[in-house]
Amino acid sequence: MIMVLASILILAATGLGRTQQPQATTAAPEFPEIVARVNGTEITRVAFLNRATALKGQLPATQINPDFYKRVLDDMVGGELLYQTVEKKGLAPTAPEIDAEIESQKGRFGGHAELKKALEAQGLTLDDLRLELQKEIGIQKLIESEYIPAITVSAGEKRKFYDENTAQMQRPEQFRVAHILLLVEASATPEVKEEVRKKAGAIRSLLDAGQDFAELARKNSGDPGSKDSGGELPWMSPGQTVPPFEAAALALAPGEISPVVETQFGFHIIKLHEKRSAGLMPYEEVEGRIDEFLKRRTLQQKIETEIQTLKAQGKVEVFI
Repeated sequence: MIMVLASILILAATGLGRTQQPQATTAAPEFPEIVARVNGTEITRVAFLNRATALKGQLPATQINPDFYKRVLDDMVGGELLYQTVEKKGLAPTAPEIDAEIESQKGRFGGHAELKKALEAQGLTLDDLRLELQKEIGIQKLIESEYIPAITVSAGEKRKFYDENTAQMQRPEQFRVAHILLLVEASATPEVKEEVRKKAGAIRSLLDAGQDFAELARKNSGDPGSKDSGGELPWMSPGQTVPPFEAAALALAPGEISPVVETQFGFHIIKLHEKRSAGLMPYEEVEGRIDEFLKRRTLQQKIETEIQTLKAQGKVEVFI
């Protein structure tokens, strides 16, 4: 099933998003026609098994263990409780909002027919999808309007997390380069390949003459991911790129430009900007990621607490 933010968060809060110890997979047991009732709203066996089937496709086989179906139902009960809150607060999505999300899903799957086929493979229809999205969009509205704005993480909390998790803050040796790539097709003849090599050599000569590396990259590079930024690549660690490229980059001193380097993609000219030794990443470098992680964790805990409160205040009957 297609899941937006709200469902992902519910999965995490109820256990399906957590790491489980490997266990043998288990076949689906028999279930009653009604598997649960939440404040009078029934969760049917059909809906339950549809959700379980969808989740099986998203989880490793080792997580389809004896507790799997209980966790799926916990997820559905939690979602129903949250959606009932959505309705009470008048946050249920409108038909146009649901239509817009369905159109977005069609785009991701490559069209109406492809989306319908993907749903049918899980025993679902477009009407089933509409009902699912109605709940998911509504819960997402609730989370974004009432839960997320209330979450803050102090500087002290972030620093404490950093100090207590230094083993997770280590980085390997890294290097940052820019490159100019002249592409060569795998099927290119030796003559074509030699022409491209000569062109790369001519560009290398222009660099020796003082022309700007970034400008030459923008005009000549065949790498669509970096050419518009002057050939700039993100930080890389050993093993993240092809060996000839890596060897040439690591042989340079910061500011140096390599000779023409041949790889399976074609011919490169590489400029090394910086190298970083392996070691503990500075706090300032990871503060943003720590902030995001702690807010996400707090949100997960808040959702779980809210679900438990709603269970205590309401009437939840489980029949499996």
